[in-house]
Amino acid sequence: MGVSNWLSDRKQRVVINDTHSDWVTVTSGAPQGSVLGPILFNIFINNPKMCKVINTKQDNILLQRYLDRLEAWADKWQMSFNTDKCKGMHMGRNSESHPYILNGRTLCNTDMEKDLGILINSKLRCKKLSGSYCQGQ
Repeated sequence: MGVSNWLSDRKQRVVINDTHSDWVTVTSGAPQGSVLGPILFNIFINNPKMCKVINTKQDNILLQRYLDRLEAWADKWQMSFNTDKCKGMHMGRNSESHPYILNGRTLCNTDMEKDLGILINSKLRCKKLSGSYCQGQ
């Protein structure tokens, strides 16, 4: 039995005290209380990142195509990205800012982002949230 079989033909209902809703078909998401649920959540939802070395304008176009493919993939699997939480970070000294679009919205640019409890800036310096700097300061 594959993962697709495990995720297919599922139904759910809500029960509060002695009252319950009708059963409805579940079309997306991972079953709660399962062993694979948190793993699937991390794979599909939690902090996806995309990066590309940009040397030419063609590289900018290619990265936008990757974002377009990601958007199509999410749409196919009935998922969406919260574009308010999606950001672009241009790293390096000579990195030019370029607007990227996801779900019809231009992503905000940032110079610093938190990732797994570490603040990382566009110069690749990182700082633990406790205030001390990581190696390589």
